[in-house]
Amino acid sequence: KIANMKNTLLILVIVLSTLSSAFAQEMNKKYMDPKLDREVLIGYCNTDGLKDGDFGIHYNEQYSSYTPNSSTISKLSSLIKEEDYKITTVFADWCGDSKTQVPRFYKVLNEIDFPEKNIKLIAVDRSKTAQELDITDYDIVRVPTFIIYLDNKELGRIIETPKKSLEKDLLKIIKSSN
Repeated sequence: KIANMKNTLLILVIVLSTLSSAFAQEMNKKYMDPKLDREVLIGYCNTDGLKDGDFGIHYNEQYSSYTPNSSTISKLSSLIKEEDYKITTVFADWCGDSKTQVPRFYKVLNEIDFPEKNIKLIAVDRSKTAQELDITDYDIVRVPTFIIYLDNKELGRIIETPKKSLEKDLLKIIKSSN
């Protein structure tokens, strides 16, 4: 009887893990871009994808060299902890502005202890699509685009390059919700 229960449990675990991997979105997927003649990120990514390959070289360089304004970081830290903000970042690993701004933005987010679970990171191709992933609702014209949400309502965007600085632009957006 115990052996049957163990076998049933084992089969259940195998079925559930197979189903969850079937429904899970592939992370850090790459495809061969014929015009660039190299692989580029496409679809959902995480920081591991950002730190890999050609983009990773720029990521590490920009992340380590960027020093956010400490006063602004302090203000952001106190505001961001009070609410459940979410951020969607749409970028392209072939784009110069993405190579500069995405690592810097992540430095800001890390300095304010923004939870990684509240960040959605999507890589696009030159036509601003993510292939199988439908991103038309984001209305992306330029990359990178950082979209800030509170309670699933868009508060604002930082598009391509910040107006003042990433942290100051983010603070202005966060303050607009208070």
